Amino acid sequence: MPIRLDRSYADDRPAILALMDEARGRDLSDAERAQQGFVQGRMDESSLTRLQAGTGVFVARDGSTLVGFAMTSAAHSAKNDLAVEMLRIAAQAESEVQPEKTFLYGPVAVDRRYQGQGLLTRLLIHVCTELRTQFKLGVLFVDRANHKSLTIHREYLMDERSGFEFKGRSYVVFTFSPAAILDHYG
Repeated sequence: MPIRLDRSYADDRPAILALMDEARGRDLSDAERAQQGFVQGRMDESSLTRLQAGTGVFVARDGSTLVGFAMTSAAHSAKNDLAVEMLRIAAQAESEVQPEKTFLYGPVAVDRRYQGQGLLTRLLIHVCTELRTQFKLGVLFVDRANHKSLTIHREYLMDERSGFEFKGRSYVVFTFSPAAILDHYG
């Protein structure tokens, strides 16, 4: 059965949270997490509900099994300090950043059994297809210790911006145009 991409529903919340928890890599050493990639941040059902009601959480399904997700949120609704700092860096690099035309991309995760099959690229294309008319710019950050994620995002048609430090961690900011992603990959 082919993998389907769509918006998530309320019934998907337990599977999304379970995949996110698995993708944290808590059972791995720091070196293994850097090599295999990891997701960070806290997410609970109420936070996930807000994201689903906003710009959306997009999922990949193999039959009835959820095998990947990409969370998004409108930049103008960013409340946590980490997202605000990421947007500040993006605005320094992109002189025409308009919060109402910018969305935050991430976290994203793909079930380990499905990695290396282009699913993350398909999720990115799907997100850009869904959000392209509403937003001109996507922004994301990656922990510098997450070598796998840095390598992957450096391969996409994204602009790597300066980094920042936050609570003892170092991050890299990426920006991208949904229209350019679709022109290139779609």
